[in-house]
Amino acid sequence: MTSEFASDEAGQFWRYIESTLDRLFELVAAEPEDVLRWLPPAESANSILVLARHMLANVEVNILGTLGGEPIEYDREAAFGDDITNADVLAHWSEVRPLLQQTMRALPDDRISGLVKHHWRGEIPGREVLIVVARHTAEHLAHAELTRDMALVATQAR
Repeated sequence: MTSEFASDEAGQFWRYIESTLDRLFELVAAEPEDVLRWLPPAESANSILVLARHMLANVEVNILGTLGGEPIEYDREAAFGDDITNADVLAHWSEVRPLLQQTMRALPDDRISGLVKHHWRGEIPGREVLIVVARHTAEHLAHAELTRDMALVATQAR
């Protein structure tokens, strides 16, 4: 399965990262607007749409930027703005997915084992970047699924 990758390890990481992102964007595509915009009754809570945009921005900056060497402007505050639609998020995923896949396919073993300059963690091994991305996407997928479950209960109670 990973033979199309320069590094088997990159292929393994990409399989998990991509499947997590696929599940998130399937959720975004399937749910109605009121569920996607619903906010849990907690301080600084985020909607599913905001979580999706944030996750995608984070994956872009880490895979395309940190590992792939592409110049990526990362505006964390903008990633958490609520000025987004599900169509925006899904279109961006469709646009960025092949770029992420291309970068991961070309990622050599020495880029994974060697040090890379991360935008706020300093110099860290490329493998650590991939671990952070895999962990972060999984955490936020679970976060989005729980938010969806709570939103469905809250919107049905109205």
